[in-house]
Amino acid sequence: MSMSLRLKLSAMMFLQFMLCAVFFPQLAAYLTNIKVDGFMFSTILATMAWGALLSPIVGMFADRIMNAEKVLFLLNVFVAGMLFLAGSTSDHTMLFVYLLLAMAAYMPTWGLTSAIAMTNSTPEAFPGIRVFGSIGWVCAGIFALLGSWLFDFKIDGTNIPLYCGAGVSAVAAAVALILPKTKPAAKGQPMSIVDAFGLRAFSMFKDKNVAVCILVSCAWMFAFVIYWLYFAKFLSEGMKVEDITLTMSIGQVSEMAFLVALPFAIKFIGLKSTMLLGLLFMVVRYVLCAFAPEIFALGIVAIAVHGIIFGFFFVAAQMYIAKKASAELQNQAQGLYFCLVMGVAQLIGSYFTGWLLGVFTQEKVVDWKSLFLCEAGISLVIVIALALFFKDDTAKE
Repeated sequence: MSMSLRLKLSAMMFLQFMLCAVFFPQLAAYLTNIKVDGFMFSTILATMAWGALLSPIVGMFADRIMNAEKVLFLLNVFVAGMLFLAGSTSDHTMLFVYLLLAMAAYMPTWGLTSAIAMTNSTPEAFPGIRVFGSIGWVCAGIFALLGSWLFDFKIDGTNIPLYCGAGVSAVAAAVALILPKTKPAAKGQPMSIVDAFGLRAFSMFKDKNVAVCILVSCAWMFAFVIYWLYFAKFLSEGMKVEDITLTMSIGQVSEMAFLVALPFAIKFIGLKSTMLLGLLFMVVRYVLCAFAPEIFALGIVAIAVHGIIFGFFFVAAQMYIAKKASAELQNQAQGLYFCLVMGVAQLIGSYFTGWLLGVFTQEKVVDWKSLFLCEAGISLVIVIALALFFKDDTAKE
């Protein structure tokens, strides 16, 4: 792979994940400041999950109808417009509508960018390209810090990050125009209703190990969602942290390191052991979080292990799905994975976690210790499930 191609694919990842990082981690704080609460609060935070449900359909377009880089361009242009409108409104219902439309276009880009990168490189080279997505996330945190230092103004909890997301999305659209031409591998082949809705990748469930990998990934997201959607609330209320975006960027720095280490881990201890290690550290994270309000350093360590949790499990699972999918199903396979994990599982998990939060809340005070110990128990069950039922049948390859 040429250096020019690597730079283009890395820039794509950098911008696509920075786009989300500049506004989503602090969205809960913004919703609180504009007095959004209850069901609407959870529903707006769930727009990411609703958006991911369209991933297989977008994957079908990239597999059968239009070049993947052109699909990415159109999606990013639309996202830029919706985020700009979201930042311009104070009406809670319209904010939900704009964010839902933005996420419906944005979430499929995670699977799409993964497929573009893997199609134009190799699954083994993917972590070195994907790491630039983590760098983009960290740069978003640095941007928030610089804004605070240079202008004595905190953007966390305001509508400014939504405008920043719109700007990054516009730049990402421009970069999509210089990406390598990724033609639809299945163009011209007969297409059924199943293909039209991007559901052909469901045939991969006939493979037991693929099915277990995807189902365990869904369970992983079910437990992971408290960190993804509610950790800013924990940092603010439980640990009294002010610079939320910057603090959570520690996890992305860790993610960068572990993504670089991922190919080596798979080579020396195997894919299954690597995935199990990632899951085990999710148990460790939640145990640490249970005691973090009493010992601040434990909370920082809990954020720092994000890299091994996300990189060694989620990205490793993506690599496994890429190896198992045929060339004609690459985009749909990644789209299906993101649909089920980032869509269905995250959607159910967000409402479940919101309910769980209510169970452990008395007189508006959250019992964080009991909540996180409960999440640790759920995570341990997921570790056992992967250990018992999954086998890496690509090891010889």
